[in-house]
Amino acid sequence: MSTLTELPEPAQRYLLELKHELRFEQKYADNICLEISEHFYEAVECSNDTPEKAALRVTQRFGSPQNLAAEFAVVLITRKLRNTLFINLGIIIAIVFAVFTCLTNHHGGPAVITAALSGCVTWAGLLAIHRNQLEGVRLYHWLCTPMIACQTTSCALLLALLWNIFSSPNSSLYYHSFESAAVVILAARMLHLKLRSRSMCALWKKTTQH
Repeated sequence: MSTLTELPEPAQRYLLELKHELRFEQKYADNICLEISEHFYEAVECSNDTPEKAALRVTQRFGSPQNLAAEFAVVLITRKLRNTLFINLGIIIAIVFAVFTCLTNHHGGPAVITAALSGCVTWAGLLAIHRNQLEGVRLYHWLCTPMIACQTTSCALLLALLWNIFSSPNSSLYYHSFESAAVVILAARMLHLKLRSRSMCALWKKTTQH
């Protein structure tokens, strides 16, 4: 009983609703539904009730699909924030390296410093979330500051790179290639994170209305 169609109808309906709520990240939704389906399968197999009654009981224990999806969405955004910070850190290191090796004569000091500071704020927020083991509504509210700080980091780096592209034509060709690639990556990552954050917020608003 490893596929969705082999589960009792209440469990199938629950998983379909959960997958629908997490549709903004399809692969993540598939993995979550697969994991939850295993729990459903074990609960049904270990129950003395009929499969339908056992499935209904376990879905009630898990709570509404919307609430569960909202909690998983927060976990997803937390991971994406952490991954984005690693990308930003790599770009900051590359900029510093380029300055010290004379690949560019533009330091981008204020923007890079702003990016570094806002990155520290993001890390501090994520560490606080991990240390306090926050979840549910508290975790959602705590994520606001790291999300804003992370986007600030990316935006500051993006501006620094764009400024250098147009103001330092004598920089190394390799560095200009890096700048162009970094601008595309940062812009795409900012848009991706913005859209996922919006989907997460919409989920939480939906849960508060029920």
